[in-house]
Amino acid sequence: MATAGEYVVIVINGISIVVTVVGGLLTILVIWTRPALRKLVNAPLASLSCADILFATLYSPFWIQQILNPQWEPPSALCWFLAFATSVLFGVSLSHMLCIALQRYFKICTNSTSLNSTRALVIMLCITWLVPMVSFLPVHIGEEVKVEPKMKVCSMGNSDKHWEKVLPAIVNFITYIATLALYILIQNHVRKSKKRVQANAQGPSVRLAVKYTQGEGGGAGPSTNTETGKVAKPVRNLEGAVSEEMSSSSDDGQKGNDCTEPGKPKVTMILVATAPGKGKNKQGKRSVSSDQIRNKSDETQCMTQTVPTLSDQTGKTERQQHAVPFSSSQKGTSAAERQITKMMMILLAVYTLCCMPIILMVIFSSKVPAEAFTVAQLLGLLNGALNPIVYGVMNKNIRQGYKHIWDRVLNIIT
Repeated sequence: MATAGEYVVIVINGISIVVTVVGGLLTILVIWTRPALRKLVNAPLASLSCADILFATLYSPFWIQQILNPQWEPPSALCWFLAFATSVLFGVSLSHMLCIALQRYFKICTNSTSLNSTRALVIMLCITWLVPMVSFLPVHIGEEVKVEPKMKVCSMGNSDKHWEKVLPAIVNFITYIATLALYILIQNHVRKSKKRVQANAQGPSVRLAVKYTQGEGGGAGPSTNTETGKVAKPVRNLEGAVSEEMSSSSDDGQKGNDCTEPGKPKVTMILVATAPGKGKNKQGKRSVSSDQIRNKSDETQCMTQTVPTLSDQTGKTERQQHAVPFSSSQKGTSAAERQITKMMMILLAVYTLCCMPIILMVIFSSKVPAEAFTVAQLLGLLNGALNPIVYGVMNKNIRQGYKHIWDRVLNIIT
């Protein structure tokens, strides 16, 4: 006769099975049916959902059966398969964490597109399933697996082959450390990129105004043509930029007005610094590039440089409008990418809290009491149930997909 505590365990098992299976199927359907999510980058999430569903359907029902009928002994072949499959599925979930972390790293921290192809993704997913199988196989080969009294499931926890437990333990440890290191590198890259953007946004924008004055010899009367070009650089780099652009004409600039010949146009370059947010092109002005300004200065060979004046006005919103444009690597750290990366990091944290206790307890099973095994097993089951919840909370597209499918199901039922 089962005790009250065991009935509580059975109820939690039943709830976790329903949530894991329903949530996993919803995740797969959402990724498959919604165009915004039908991308290669989301394939590991669908594969991870398959692993969660398999674990919930293979592990929990036989645990419930063993709690209700302690004397029941499953067939040897079935017990061996259950022990091997559940161990492998723990490792498969961790391998998916590494696969997702690699995708995030190459997308955010590098410009490489080597993992964007279908072939690369298929190879990665095959490795995530094969490596745990190979690592856990030596422990189970040639062994007669029976129900573990402490865990009340088919397991190799009490096996005397301690040296054969080393291989899967090392593989899981390396996989976990590599995943954690990749997310640390991603977080550092995002933080540095954010600091660079903020530093560049603090400098006010500078606008170069080039004024060309037509002399009397060139036409019926004086005419003026003003052209402006925006330079979105920090103030401290302005003098260096001007000196570098105008170094080819510095000698001519020293002659002043002596180089002006009758009938030739007189050119005056005026560098005007505008306050942030006030550098809009007005009517009658057009933007020109620095190359066009240099070509005009080479043709006239005569210019006068005036020192720029700078405005000290501050305005965070207006300064951000004149920030230096993102580079290709900085564009990858957009808000959407950071949100997806944060979701994946939360998945790793959930896996750590839920699955690591049972993995460590199986390694040192002889020193762990039965009550601790029960709590650790329940935590391991919660991992598959929490994953769909994390997807829905952290990702707007997945959340909308869940809602859309549920609405259609309710409409069909009602």
